[in-house]
Amino acid sequence: MNTYRLDRFEGTYAILIQEDAHHNELSVLKERLVAVAKPGDLLCIDFDAIGNLRNVKIITPVDHKMEQA
Repeated sequence: MNTYRLDRFEGTYAILIQEDAHHNELSVLKERLVAVAKPGDLLCIDFDAIGNLRNVKIITPVDHKMEQA
């Protein structure tokens, strides 16, 4: 699973910033995230083999600290 920060919504897309050294930007359909996340949320996302969102989980600050340890 990959960690992203939901940066913003632009039209029909949600813009995610990957939480690693490269800070890659990824666009996904807004409808996939708008019900569960808001800008600024840290998300753990699992993708299937062709790049579709399989699982999305909001990570709390406590979860994120434990994940990094």
